[in-house]
Amino acid sequence: MASHFAAHDSQYERLSRSNYTPQTAHRGHRGNNNGRRHHSRVGLVIALVIVAVVAVCGACAFQLYRSAMTAKGHAEDMVTELSTLKEAVKSGDTEALNNSVNTIVEDSDALNVEVTSPLWKLAANLPVVGEDVRSVQTLGAASSALVNDALVPIAQSVSGKKLSDIMHDGSFDVETISSVVAAVDQATPTIEGTLDTIHSLPEAHIPQLASAIEKVKTQTTQVRDTLAKAKPMLDVLPQMLGANGQTRTYLVIAQNNSELRSTGGLPGSWGTVTINNGTLTMGNFTTILHESGLKVDITDEERNAMATNMDTDPAQVNCDPDFVRVGELARDYWAQTGGGNVDGVIAIDPVFLQRLVALTGSITAPDGATLDGTNTAQALLSDVYWKYGNNGDAQDAYFASVAELAFKSVLSNLGNASIKDLKDVYKKSAADGRLLVWMNDQGEEQVMQELGVAGGLSTDPARPVLGVYMNDDSYSKLSWYTQAGTTIDGGTKNADGTTTYNVTTTLTNTITPEEAASAPIYIYGGNADKRDHSDMLHFVYFIAPAGGAITNFSASDGLIFTDYGINNATLSGLQFIRVRTHLRSGESGTFTYQVTVPAEATQPLALRTTPLAQESLMTNSAPASAEN
Repeated sequence: MASHFAAHDSQYERLSRSNYTPQTAHRGHRGNNNGRRHHSRVGLVIALVIVAVVAVCGACAFQLYRSAMTAKGHAEDMVTELSTLKEAVKSGDTEALNNSVNTIVEDSDALNVEVTSPLWKLAANLPVVGEDVRSVQTLGAASSALVNDALVPIAQSVSGKKLSDIMHDGSFDVETISSVVAAVDQATPTIEGTLDTIHSLPEAHIPQLASAIEKVKTQTTQVRDTLAKAKPMLDVLPQMLGANGQTRTYLVIAQNNSELRSTGGLPGSWGTVTINNGTLTMGNFTTILHESGLKVDITDEERNAMATNMDTDPAQVNCDPDFVRVGELARDYWAQTGGGNVDGVIAIDPVFLQRLVALTGSITAPDGATLDGTNTAQALLSDVYWKYGNNGDAQDAYFASVAELAFKSVLSNLGNASIKDLKDVYKKSAADGRLLVWMNDQGEEQVMQELGVAGGLSTDPARPVLGVYMNDDSYSKLSWYTQAGTTIDGGTKNADGTTTYNVTTTLTNTITPEEAASAPIYIYGGNADKRDHSDMLHFVYFIAPAGGAITNFSASDGLIFTDYGINNATLSGLQFIRVRTHLRSGESGTFTYQVTVPAEATQPLALRTTPLAQESLMTNSAPASAEN
């Protein structure tokens, strides 16, 4: 009992200490309900706070989404305007160029402002996607620098200028050209730096962004490659145009494709162009062919390969298919005739002139004939010989006069052509060998090689080139009627990594019996080996690609002089095959052979060949990715 009371007392004491009464006991019961309501209010507040946070985050996310769409719009507008910019550059429309640049500047600045806002800065700290946000910010800053620090200064260097202002009346605006060069030089570090930044961006987590960044990288790589190709030419262009009072003199040789030579045709007309501070002065065109007492140095290898007197007669100088050597030898010949020293040699043909005349306007020949973009080549390469018969002096004078008139007209009116059209003529003429340039300065010569007009033999095993060249041996203008074509198949890969191509070269004499019978001897030729007036004689050279070989070489019956055969030699260390052919009116002959290129080759076998008088009679065919 005592223990029971003791326990009761202990409980009582605890209740007493808590001021326990029946009333308080009852209030205590109500107090428990109030606690639950209190906890409910706290939970509600917390829930409301969470909802508010979610709402704020949602609002931020929505605002960020809207901002991203705005940035996307500016970026897309920039890409669209870049197409307009490219067309303005191609056409030489500097007003359109500046308008495009201004539009790009506005979009670039707006894009950069958008992605550097506080909201984007906040998003940049988010896990995972924050890295993508930072990449977008980097793109914005890079595009702004690229536009404002590079594109704008370059555009300003030609602001208000038209192509006709830069090239007019046979002169070049060297000051403007020099300012463009300076602007490109100053912009280059910015361009290189921003492109490096863009290319160093990490791989994006968001697929759409990853795709966009990859496109930007591709486009910027193209910009870098274009700049890399253009800059060397820009660097030497002012000095080539006689900037700072440095007079430059170039020898111009007009090749006559009606009497074929490896690089084009008989080098009948020679003249000079002098440039001082962009102002061109044309000298008179003349001929130095067959002059006595001339002597230039050629190698034993060249003498053995070509088997011509190219070292004593300028008429044979371009039997050598290597225009680097032709330029050097032509320079020496010109100096020996009293023409003086030259800084370079430019070889053109009537087809190239015709292409330029098509851009710059027709000319009136000495006989009153109107020559334009459709008939200039035929007038110079065929009509003149039928008109003047066997009067060689009259023919040579007419050819030289028209070549000079055409050249002067082109130089005076070149500024009226569009840059795109000029570029198309240049690319086509460089590709088919109708425009060849050799420079005495090694740095400038390297640029000519990069531009594809140097005309040297390819010694790069990675870029294999087969050479097929023709040289008239009829002592005639029968080459006007020459049809020729070389077909290269797709090639077969060999076990050792080399590739072998089956090749066919076909020659056809298209002169009719009636034309041959009525032609003057100046056209049908005076070689005593001719079997009749129509007989067309040529030396044909076949040059193997670097590191490669020509094998299984054969010719159709009657194509090769039986007492001449197939001669094997080398030129610049490359395998060289020489044959002498003859074909009567309407006859065709075919060479079949295989060409093996080395394992180092990274491109299909390409073809370089003599440009014919009539483009329509050139029937070459090579693998699609090869360069003809």
